Amino acid sequence: MTGRRSLVGLTVALALGALLGLAAPGCGNDGRTPSCPPLSLYDVNAAGEANSPKVEAERAAAVDAGCMTDLGDAQPAAP
Repeated sequence: MTGRRSLVGLTVALALGALLGLAAPGCGNDGRTPSCPPLSLYDVNAAGEANSPKVEAERAAAVDAGCMTDLGDAQPAAP
C-alpha cells in the first residue's frame, strides 16, 4: 500500500506543479508583461522583403515597445 500511496502523491504533486507553471505570467526584466505589436511574416529568400518599409516600421515599433533588440544592437551572451 505504501508504494501505491506514494505514487498517488507524486502524481498529485506533478499535476499541481504543472498547473502552477501554466498559471505563472511571463514577465519582462522589470516585472511587467510587455504588450508587443504584431510582426508580419515574410519570405527570407525574397530579395528585399526583409527590408521593406512595412517590415522596417513594424520592427521599429517592436524595438520601441521593448519587445525586441534592434538589429545592430545585438550582443553575445556573457559566458
